[in-house]
Amino acid sequence: MPENKVKLAINLVTYNAERYLPYCLESIAKQTFQDFSFLVIDNGSSDNTVRYFKEDYPHFKIITHKDNIGFAKAHNQGIAWTKSDYICLLNQDVILEPDYFAKALDFLDKNPQASSLSGKILLWDFPHQQKTEIIDSLGLRVFKNHRIVEKGQGEKDKNQYSETVEIFGVSGALPIYRRTALEKIKVKVGNLHDEYFDELFFSYKEDVDLAFRLRLAGFKAYYLPEAIAYHHRSVKGSVDLSDKAVRQSRKEKNRMIKLYSYKNHLLVILKNEFTANLVKFFFPIFWYEFKKFIFILLFEQTTLKGLRMFFKEKAKIKEKKKFIIKEIRKVSAAELAKWYE
Repeated sequence: MPENKVKLAINLVTYNAERYLPYCLESIAKQTFQDFSFLVIDNGSSDNTVRYFKEDYPHFKIITHKDNIGFAKAHNQGIAWTKSDYICLLNQDVILEPDYFAKALDFLDKNPQASSLSGKILLWDFPHQQKTEIIDSLGLRVFKNHRIVEKGQGEKDKNQYSETVEIFGVSGALPIYRRTALEKIKVKVGNLHDEYFDELFFSYKEDVDLAFRLRLAGFKAYYLPEAIAYHHRSVKGSVDLSDKAVRQSRKEKNRMIKLYSYKNHLLVILKNEFTANLVKFFFPIFWYEFKKFIFILLFEQTTLKGLRMFFKEKAKIKEKKKFIIKEIRKVSAAELAKWYE
């Protein structure tokens, strides 16, 4: 299915995206860099998303699924069905400054050690159609208790993050990956097809899992402040890292988000972490997970299904971990632990 090779493949997975598409696609059309393919994979939208593409953008290739097959599986299809040096996973609720791709790809061309890149992603106030100065994501941060958050999220952009720096990994909001790196960290177990994103995750934390795998393989990720985009994030984490703020943030998320986030967070740790690091950081990990479990037990019992799903999928994840240890992992536990704040 792959077409002629281009420098950048933009893959957009949609689900009831109609309200965002005029703005998102206009920002793509205005890009100064134009050597890209554009593939749409629709995950069973019930609005007019598919009709919008067919009527207003008939030159874009669109693949439609009757049901929602998940973010991870849909993007795995998009990666496999395209040919390019780089891959951008475009979210439907994102708009980009016209030079976003030009600056991002120029950096990647000049820095072959970079496997993935995030620009400065600010919040887009979609209801008021306003770009804001509030940071959405500058990449991923990992703490010693293994909580993962978006770097800078919720802060006002005062140019305090003005330097290009290496980060742990890129967020799923608007990641650009080097294809050769993705090919080296894909997982193949048994009769399963190649998985770039782990399809057990369905949605949420699959970007974190991929960031870990790239790190384990010795690849680097970067934040590039000159590349600017805006994201209307419907699922926000807590800016305040206190227990009280985190609890309030959880109350604002819907049931399925909390369920998959809980389950997938545990899968990320089991699948990617060294035993040595689990021992070294046992107390911060245990205390963080214990507090979370007690909160769920008292106030969020529906999320306990995520724990049951975790134990159900545990054996499959362990098989994938064996593959990662044998075929992908190149760094030491200490090298990975350097990223834990």
